[in-house]
Amino acid sequence: MFRSIDDRRLKQYLEEISRYSILTKEEEFDVARKIRLKKDEAAEERLICSNLRIVVFIAKKYQKQGLALSELINAGNEGLIHAVSKYDERKGYRFNTYSVWWIKRAIYNAINVERGLVRKSRLARRIQGEIKKFIQHNGCEPTVDDLARLLNVDKDAVSLALGELIPPYSLDETFEDSENPYIESVRLDIKGADNLLSPPPDVIFKKKIQKEKLMKALSKLETREQEILKMNFGLDEYEIHSLEDISRTMNITRERVRQIKENALRKLKIVLSRRRS
Repeated sequence: MFRSIDDRRLKQYLEEISRYSILTKEEEFDVARKIRLKKDEAAEERLICSNLRIVVFIAKKYQKQGLALSELINAGNEGLIHAVSKYDERKGYRFNTYSVWWIKRAIYNAINVERGLVRKSRLARRIQGEIKKFIQHNGCEPTVDDLARLLNVDKDAVSLALGELIPPYSLDETFEDSENPYIESVRLDIKGADNLLSPPPDVIFKKKIQKEKLMKALSKLETREQEILKMNFGLDEYEIHSLEDISRTMNITRERVRQIKENALRKLKIVLSRRRS
């Protein structure tokens, strides 16, 4: 089933994969547990086979970019198999949420190889760096308006440069294809992971847990200490404020704000170290 396919046997391949049923959440977690604990090859094959139609659906979105559909499917299957080796059901999210990132990356890499890895423009490279910083700081991707404002460039220029980074494709949709009878309707439970520039879901999950721990630790500080740290670092819906801005808002000197901030950071480190021990 996992050998490379070509256009001549594509129809046969689609017929074959249509026979595999999609796993329920409980079945999926059970299979993943067997793979993780016992290296169960039968369980691994079952998880892969139940998701082969998802690869086909995603691959079809990348047609007319230099590769035949069969080549896109082959690349996507490699990404799927890699996702199986890294998936951890203990994180609580479904496998399709996790695997789509790896499938898309494998397909996109294959397209780039075919194109000869066309060099990105300077603006595209700047945008790529800005997106990563924005995600790290805000936990979500910037809009075109955000990027235009941050880089002080025209929105149309941003949109054009974004096209160099990844083909446009939204994952927040139903898996259905009226032209292909072998693709069933399947709903993907994906939110906020619709871009190769986003980190994979396990990284997003870790960042979410870290943020929750940080907010719990902050709650142990005095109210004014909490507010100063939140304002200075842009936490909990706050914009980033300078010490000067905070001093004006709180009607205290800038030096006093700095002292409170440093004291609050020391307390925060102690609280966090206790939680780790």
